Amino acid sequence: MRALVASLALIAVMVFSVLRAVWEWPPAGPAAAAALGIYLVLEGWAAKRGGLRVVGMGLAAALGAILFHPHPWPLIVEAGTKAAALIGLFTALGFLREAAETSPLIQRAGELMVRQPPGRRYLTLAIGSHLIGLVLNFGILPLVATMVVKGNTAEAAGGNAKVVAIRQQRMMTAILRGFAVMTVWSPLSVSFAVMQNAVRGLSWWPLLGFQLVLTGILMLLGWWMDLRAFPPPSAGSIPETAEPLDWGPAWRLCALVAVVVVASVAVAEALSVRLVVGAMLVVPPAAVLWLIAQHRTVWPALVHLGRQLTVSMPGFREEVTMLGGAMFLGSLLVAFIPPETTIRLIAAFPLPAVAVLILAAWSVMVLAQFGISQIVTVTILGGALASLAGHGVPPLAVASGLMGAWALSVCATPVGAAVLSISRLSDVPMRTIAREWNGRFVITGALLLAVWLLGLCLFLD
Repeated sequence: MRALVASLALIAVMVFSVLRAVWEWPPAGPAAAAALGIYLVLEGWAAKRGGLRVVGMGLAAALGAILFHPHPWPLIVEAGTKAAALIGLFTALGFLREAAETSPLIQRAGELMVRQPPGRRYLTLAIGSHLIGLVLNFGILPLVATMVVKGNTAEAAGGNAKVVAIRQQRMMTAILRGFAVMTVWSPLSVSFAVMQNAVRGLSWWPLLGFQLVLTGILMLLGWWMDLRAFPPPSAGSIPETAEPLDWGPAWRLCALVAVVVVASVAVAEALSVRLVVGAMLVVPPAAVLWLIAQHRTVWPALVHLGRQLTVSMPGFREEVTMLGGAMFLGSLLVAFIPPETTIRLIAAFPLPAVAVLILAAWSVMVLAQFGISQIVTVTILGGALASLAGHGVPPLAVASGLMGAWALSVCATPVGAAVLSISRLSDVPMRTIAREWNGRFVITGALLLAVWLLGLCLFLD
């Protein structure tokens, strides 16, 4: 019964968030926040220490608002509404993940990536995890990483333990980077939702175009650094498979992802709502249709979905506490650290505006090293930096820089969920993955991001 009520509460969060965004129904926002509160009461206490810490910080900020803010309750309700909107997107993606996890298409696409020869293995794994991550989110990491672990045996490496270790590092790094770079552009990602909330009036259509270019740059950077770190003579090789590889699953997966993204864009454009709202409207029906295609009939597909959601949605407690708590905390902190205050602090440094933007983007990456969520830093910095448009820093450049920094920090924070998943599956310490495997990539990416922002500001100006 608790699992059922918790699942219904999350679905209510999604529904009320859509009602608020599309029909602008005033009670929908507080109702979404209340539904999120019910879920946290039922499941939040069972979350791990990191999630509980974020929720605790959010509650402390709410208490501070009650004690020191002149109008605390509207502020708290608004922060809860924003947190609920973010969790509404995550809940919608949960529908898609249920359909993807039982899909033979996803399984075949994952196997295709793992079976690639060394020359193109990194790029195939990175692109594959990037695309599957659009529909599976964090579910891509255990799916493909488990295949990598099973296939990377000592027997396959001719008994050479060093080759096994090198193959593991290359493949796990490709999976992590491909997933992380999805944060740069995907309208289904948490970063996109937070950015549209933080930078008011942001035009998402041109942003999408610029971010796709930045995504390509960072993907190619990862590939180039992999080739430099592991040239073919020292990395060994995986024998070519005797049977030809069937690329059909890869093309069908690309088509599926394209349909979901394009439909989300079309719905958002038709209703004049934010792109994340379009995604919340499109993704659940798309997941249902995908399941019906798998089961061939409607009723068994719906029964399967209902049973799975009552199991998986209570298990979202880690993501809900981390993401929702961070969004709630960031929204409250903005009230105590308004954009005007941030701008005055920025103005105290005699630097060009574009240099301030670069340093702000780097600060997202640095603070993530100490466990400060990107949601908090981007929420605080986004609105303040967007006001620098009169100084040669357009809002599009602000969004591009912060989203690029968010993606790079995913690869390098030793307290992040993505690095934690790779660490568990590969049995390698988190700091080894964050520092040794990805440290140079992240530092080089940060320098490249600075050049990108300089050129973007000049172009947009």
